[in-house]
Amino acid sequence: MPLKGYGIWKGTPTKWDGTAKPGHGHITFSDTTSTRLDAAINVESKSSDSRLVYWVIRDLQTVSVAFTQSLQSLPRGFHPQQSTLQTGSVGLDFLRLRLFRPQDGVLLSHNAPGTGHSILDYLNPILNQAVLQKAEIYLFGEPYSDKTGIHDIHMNQGNSGQWRRDNGIFQDGGIILSFPDGHWEGIFLAFAVQTYKTDDQGMPVGETFAQLLGGEKQPGEGDEEEPKPIAGDEVKIEAALVNPYGPDQQPTKVERETVYLFNRSAKMADLEGWRIENGTGQSQVLRGVTLAGQSKKGVAVPEVALSNKGGVIVLKDGGGKLVHQVKYSREQAQREGVLVYFLQK
Repeated sequence: MPLKGYGIWKGTPTKWDGTAKPGHGHITFSDTTSTRLDAAINVESKSSDSRLVYWVIRDLQTVSVAFTQSLQSLPRGFHPQQSTLQTGSVGLDFLRLRLFRPQDGVLLSHNAPGTGHSILDYLNPILNQAVLQKAEIYLFGEPYSDKTGIHDIHMNQGNSGQWRRDNGIFQDGGIILSFPDGHWEGIFLAFAVQTYKTDDQGMPVGETFAQLLGGEKQPGEGDEEEPKPIAGDEVKIEAALVNPYGPDQQPTKVERETVYLFNRSAKMADLEGWRIENGTGQSQVLRGVTLAGQSKKGVAVPEVALSNKGGVIVLKDGGGKLVHQVKYSREQAQREGVLVYFLQK
């Protein structure tokens, strides 16, 4: 049966610890009743395939103004919602609200951050920034029995086996953040074993996310023969740190202007001899850069200036063929120390 007591908790995040407990990170947040409320965020699945699927929307208000306005009108605290599409309910449904496309998800493991395909590589920058800037947080899920926090902050339909009982529509979990500068971001998680189609009761239909996004195997698992490297349009520019803390091209911290590349395929990609360029003709050749399947990697670009006034970033293969090109605006570049995302908008 669907979740009991599903709803939205509005508050302010005060701490994020991605390794607080096995299998879960934890957000400490406050509302009008308490300063030490807790939100449990899954960083791995208990299924045989432990991977998660991740989506992020960097400008949620442009996707659905009505949705963000409904959230903004809520007072701080917990608000029960109907697990159905009814007037006045703002329950989440990954498959029916169409806030994002299932095929734009990224399969991620729970390995230690820095591997390039760890869920924490994605969650840490956003949630740490939310704590630093005292953003408003909207947590969708089921409250603890003692009302001291919330869990099930992930997709809650398309389950099989022992979790089938949790299936329902318009009761998905999620994290939505409203930042002081006025922009909204949404973080959405599912399990690789859940299906990306469901019936009217939220029961699984068809293939799983693992099948949709890159097969059944987890990163590092392979056949007896090493898969051949891929080249071409499977590699994309996912994001860029165009404005590290400090003056333009003169960062004051250890961060440098960095371009993040993402390999959408299930096979390793060898980028030896590829180039990253800007719109003014500056170019940097990649040496010794490889990307495991379904993984990302940040490449510092000291030879390619990323202007804080907006610009173009170009990725070319070893033969000079255009692989991917992205643009960013002056407005996007003004957020100091924050990644500009080009995929999963």
